[in-house]
Amino acid sequence: MKRISKLLTIAILGGLFLNSCSSDDDVVEPSEQQPEGTYTDGFFVLNEGNSGGGSVTFINNDLENVEQEIYKAANAGDDLGQYMQSIFFEDDLVYIISNGSNLITVVDRYTFELVGKVDSGLNVPRYGTVENGKAYVTNLAGFEDADATEFDDYVAVIDLETLQVEETIALNAPAEHIVEEDGNIYVQNAVFGAGNTVSVIDAGSNEIVNTIETEETLNSIEIENGALYALSASKLEKIDLNSGAVLDEIEINTDAGSAANLVLEDGLIYYTIGNLVFMMGENAEAAPEEALFSYTSNSDFGIMYGFEVEDDRIYIADGGNFSSNSFVEIYSLSGELLENIEVGVAPNGFYFND
Repeated sequence: MKRISKLLTIAILGGLFLNSCSSDDDVVEPSEQQPEGTYTDGFFVLNEGNSGGGSVTFINNDLENVEQEIYKAANAGDDLGQYMQSIFFEDDLVYIISNGSNLITVVDRYTFELVGKVDSGLNVPRYGTVENGKAYVTNLAGFEDADATEFDDYVAVIDLETLQVEETIALNAPAEHIVEEDGNIYVQNAVFGAGNTVSVIDAGSNEIVNTIETEETLNSIEIENGALYALSASKLEKIDLNSGAVLDEIEINTDAGSAANLVLEDGLIYYTIGNLVFMMGENAEAAPEEALFSYTSNSDFGIMYGFEVEDDRIYIADGGNFSSNSFVEIYSLSGELLENIEVGVAPNGFYFND
């Protein structure tokens, strides 16, 4: 079996909770001299799509200009493959991961014109990051049971010049979100609500040099100021990157559901529970009792399918019914709705290009 979309995985894994959240690679700094192009001063919305394919929507920063299916428009109708999973950046290029087609499509980040494709060496690719001219991409490969003792997941190491997978790093653990920090690659060994470790890979040797333990049901990670922030269904942990020691932990009330979608931005911590958004300071001693705001969704499985905070705005994507166009909503940091915008099928992530 190649790609299992988030919706289909629910059926296969018997109702395990799944969510789509951002990694550190969602927010990138622009080049020192930003080229002029069609897609500047705005952000991309990645639409997972379905078996008929996914797409990318561009929305400019004033939220007035919306362009759908920009890849097809820039490339004579070429498609991105099945089930868009995530995007990562390197300099002037965008790398678009399609795990239904075991494909990474590389485009110019300002024109979205095709540059090349990685079409071999991948097996259900999920998330990527870049270090030393190499892309590191997690591959889920098979779908082991939650209590499995052996896993075929791996990290593909891709030469960005040749766009060839030149090495694979076996994890014997689930492979999900991936973050680069100070020459190390951190891989979340938890997916679909199961798992409790983070593998640390030395990007110089491409060897696993450490494994950091977290709370069970780990679902999202961030790195900030030498610490790993790990969010599980009911707890937020702050962990020392070097020693793996837990520096702080905060219990989260789960009466409304499981916590997900961890984001750190400008000294604040954000996470979601169901259709609720919560916010607290990085040095908070307890989780907030009240949500910052909530939004309305009729989706069975796509509530808060994408979530991000950037430049004093909160971005929410709703998966909808996974067969027709859905929507994103943009809020102020105080929870005021700024805009509701129709996008493609099953939007699952935001990527900023300004």
